Amino acid sequence: MLTSQGDKEQIYVHGPGTWYQHLTVLALSQSVDDTAWATSWHGTYFGASTSTDTIEAVSGTFWPGTAFVAVTPCDANGAPATCPGPGYPPNYLGQLNMYTGKITPVSLHGPSFEPQGMIFVAS
Repeated sequence: MLTSQGDKEQIYVHGPGTWYQHLTVLALSQSVDDTAWATSWHGTYFGASTSTDTIEAVSGTFWPGTAFVAVTPCDANGAPATCPGPGYPPNYLGQLNMYTGKITPVSLHGPSFEPQGMIFVAS
């Protein structure tokens, strides 16, 4: 998968290296920087938080295969030079619907988490 951050798209390759290899494009509802998939029921998402220059952890129970994204509204094409601003909030953690491209903000408890790069580690 390759993310076209400014264009709000992800490009997926299916059947790599085969005669049936082809690409599909998923139009996203928001600009994203990184995507991480839950690989087990229990684990932790680690992300670089742009607001605090730290690595933050989000742990819990996750449905395997669920895609979470680092939403980056200020990196979309057409974002204002002064960002965050009206209609362009700071980065946030979102859940990606792999069929529609719609991103839903994830409600978190704890310190501010404005992710950029992310990884999921199963426990």
